Amino acid sequence: MKKILLLVFLIACYCTQTMAQQFTVQGNVVDEYGRAMAGVTIQSKKTNATTTSAEDGAFSIAIQPNDVLQFSYPNYKTSSITARDSSTTIIAKLTPAAFATPATTDVLYETRDNQKILGSVSTIYNSQLTTTPASLYAYALAGRLPGLYTQQNRGWKSSNDNALGSVDVDGLFYPNQKGLGAPNDNTEISLSLRGQSPITIIDGVQRDIYTIDPENIESVSVLKDGLSTILLGQRSSRGVILVTTKKPVTGKPHISLTAQTGIQQALKLPDALPAYQYAYLYNEAQSNEGKPLSYTEADFHAYRDHSDPYGYPDVNWFNTILKNSSLMNRYSLNVTGGGAAARYTIGLGYLSDNALFNGSNPAYETNATIKRYTVNSNIDVDVTKYFNAKLQLFARVQEENQPGGGTDAIISQMYSTPNNAYPVFNPDGSFGGTQAFQRNLYAQLTQSGYIQDYERDIFSNLELNYKFNQFVPGLWAKVQSNISVYAANSTNRSAGVPSFKFSVSGNDTSYNRYGNYTDQGNSFNLTYSAQFWYLQGAVGYTRSIRKNNFTVKAFYDRYESIFNYDLPKTLQNIALAGTYDFDGKYFLEAAVNYSGQDYYPPGNQFGLFYGAGLGWNLAKENFIKDNISWINNLKLRATYGRTGNDNVGYFTWRESYQLNIVNPTYPIGINRASQGVTQQTTLANPNVTWEKADKYNAGIDAAFFKNRFLLTADYYNNRYFDLLQLRGKQSSMIGIGYPYENLGINNYSGIEVQATYQNHIKDFNYAISGNISSQQSKVIYGDEIEQAYPWNKRTGQRVGIEFGYIAEGLIQTQEEAETAAAPAGYTLQPGDIKYKDLNGDGLINQYDQTAIGETKPLMFYGVTASISYKGFDINVLLQGVANRKYLLTDYSFGSGTQQAYTYIVGRWTPETSTASSFPRLTPGSNANNDLWSSYWMRNGNYFRLKNAEIGYSLPYKLVNRLKMTQIRVFANGLNLFTHAAFDRVDPEVYQQVYPNQRIINFGLNVKF
Repeated sequence: MKKILLLVFLIACYCTQTMAQQFTVQGNVVDEYGRAMAGVTIQSKKTNATTTSAEDGAFSIAIQPNDVLQFSYPNYKTSSITARDSSTTIIAKLTPAAFATPATTDVLYETRDNQKILGSVSTIYNSQLTTTPASLYAYALAGRLPGLYTQQNRGWKSSNDNALGSVDVDGLFYPNQKGLGAPNDNTEISLSLRGQSPITIIDGVQRDIYTIDPENIESVSVLKDGLSTILLGQRSSRGVILVTTKKPVTGKPHISLTAQTGIQQALKLPDALPAYQYAYLYNEAQSNEGKPLSYTEADFHAYRDHSDPYGYPDVNWFNTILKNSSLMNRYSLNVTGGGAAARYTIGLGYLSDNALFNGSNPAYETNATIKRYTVNSNIDVDVTKYFNAKLQLFARVQEENQPGGGTDAIISQMYSTPNNAYPVFNPDGSFGGTQAFQRNLYAQLTQSGYIQDYERDIFSNLELNYKFNQFVPGLWAKVQSNISVYAANSTNRSAGVPSFKFSVSGNDTSYNRYGNYTDQGNSFNLTYSAQFWYLQGAVGYTRSIRKNNFTVKAFYDRYESIFNYDLPKTLQNIALAGTYDFDGKYFLEAAVNYSGQDYYPPGNQFGLFYGAGLGWNLAKENFIKDNISWINNLKLRATYGRTGNDNVGYFTWRESYQLNIVNPTYPIGINRASQGVTQQTTLANPNVTWEKADKYNAGIDAAFFKNRFLLTADYYNNRYFDLLQLRGKQSSMIGIGYPYENLGINNYSGIEVQATYQNHIKDFNYAISGNISSQQSKVIYGDEIEQAYPWNKRTGQRVGIEFGYIAEGLIQTQEEAETAAAPAGYTLQPGDIKYKDLNGDGLINQYDQTAIGETKPLMFYGVTASISYKGFDINVLLQGVANRKYLLTDYSFGSGTQQAYTYIVGRWTPETSTASSFPRLTPGSNANNDLWSSYWMRNGNYFRLKNAEIGYSLPYKLVNRLKMTQIRVFANGLNLFTHAAFDRVDPEVYQQVYPNQRIINFGLNVKF
């Protein structure tokens, strides 16, 4: 008994001592803007005590000395703070998680509970967009969204010299063609959503704008299935890129300022042959054709030793025209705040982007530049308890400059001008040139004046919402209206300077002039104008009866657009949609849309489009909920939609005519006179209608291990029919072209998978997300002409697959050349490409053409990884493409006026016949070797370190003393590393256009 009493006494003493060591600390939890966070879970590591923060972010909790408090909240990184004693006042700042998983997602014209979405929707958020340094937010989409395939076409935007869809209002000419698109400020990135060009919708309004500052964007979603887009009616087939700008947040004004500077460098510029090697190989090409040689041995030496740079120039035009690097600067200012009744957000952005052009002129800017100013404001006002009004104003002003010679023209000449064509300057300082090269390339860059392009984009968006809860609970109405104006024009102040051929004859020198001096012009051109008006009205009813939840919505919208001088185009949708779910387990959704477009014939402008979906969340069934605790969500879903695409031209159902001047036509005395003749253009199609698609989608959404591991997978099968195509069996006997008709049938199918895992070890937060998409297509019907052989048929092949000849290597001997099949009129030589004679007739012609492109499903993928510890964070994006091929057409010497590159050193010669990687050289085009064939097909698979960022945020205690809430410095990069199966050129930008670029960017973000 004494021992027991002693033990009890010791335990009591220990407990008393332990209790005496415990104390209570207080603190506050804030977000990155210093706003109070309610509902944050705070846990003590030593006492295991747990509490949550109040509405004002305050909390109190019992801890022990030197205890560690862990703070956790959904969609925020877990953070830990050491509390040493009772005098410690805790201020914890939480920052957003790498991959947000909010409870709701913005879909078409509304926000939906993620648990109730049945369609195929993928979303990324602001933190994933702002890590990419680029002029367009489209650069940040590569590898992040399953189903969205991106390919960069050029490294600099194309100029707006050419208007789209303009109409000659002085005549009776109506272009009878397929639909022309609205103005699009993205000319650099090609976007394909499940094989179709997507529609861009910004805050509920259809506009193809990609120059919005990423700092102003809250999220970007892709809507891929038919049900998710059915409210677009005749525009519902193509899928949607849905951009949502930042919404106002209640609280005192909070400011975010970001300043960035990036260094740009060209990727994969080709290696041009030096002048002496070019001359030697050109002689070889002439010799192969039995032509007189252009260069002597003395010429080779002069080119090589550079003893006469004027008579024997050796100019590396890439080094002359382009500099090693250029700068891109970007500044963003965002302000948000407001009270319970009214809230606001304002975003200002400025971008200055400089191309890589070298050289200068004291009178004007010779580099290609872009200066962009953007402003986006949102005001959200609760007029009454039931009435809410939202007003958005967006404006974009862009000023562009380019040399008078034209950015694209200069780049094209840079690729094509041989090193030995002419010197940059002659001895007297004039510009070098020749009869064949009359326009000096450097003069085109620095002395040709300049062209300024201007773009103005303004839209206003008003949304009114009213809840009739005081009359009928759950009844609501919405009205939205948008007015948008876009204008683009250019001022051409280009000039001309002559070039001179410098010659020496004995002691005399001479200069032969090519071209003339021309003064700077001053012409103004309206290159594009567009006006848009949008009106939407909706009435809905939401009700829950016990476990039954349902919504119904009646919807109407009207979209009018005017391009240049066209008559207005009007699209209308009248729709009814509804959803039902039972206890969050079983889901049903359906919609029907009566949609019309006035460019179709009267009486045939409206059609019916519809969709439906089913869902089942197995995780809420008792047999899973009560037995498998690690399954948090397991939703099966399937949708179907009959969708449309208004790919119609400008009143193509009407006959169209144009005025043509026939010269000369009839005699007047001893002369002949011209006559204006009205001619029909193409045949009208009075039966034209919209393209259609039956789109099927089945998917699964799963969450495991306390929602740390998320999995989404989709299978889709989309059949597009009534596609507008030219009839392959048309006859030219009628003397006029056929119109586009609703003939084609294509099928697209594929699988998309995305998996995300997020967790933490104390303060070390880590996350990884990967997605992969597989896409296959097939031409079901294309009304092609009758083909002589099965291998000639496009029907049954992949959509858009390249056709050409199957190459069987290079001919090695004269005997092989004499027995191999050849194009009509061409005599094969050793070193020429040998083609497979598919029909065995001894000729290579159209009957031997077959599919030479990739037939396997296109696969594209991306992996994003993120880690953070204390104030440090690192984010990495890996992106790649597989089962891709492309045709590379860089095989001609061009009769001595085209550049040649080092790869042709591997050409066929008798000495290197079996090891050669290029056909024998010939001057100019070659009727055999230049044919489209598998010899020129390249493996387009590649893998990129697309984007990486490292950042550091200063400790909150230090920052708070400076009256700020965050100071973060960061560095990020774009296109940092590329591994390509064929690495001689960039795997995306491989034509003779402005090159792709690597960007190294440094920035500072300050929040108040």
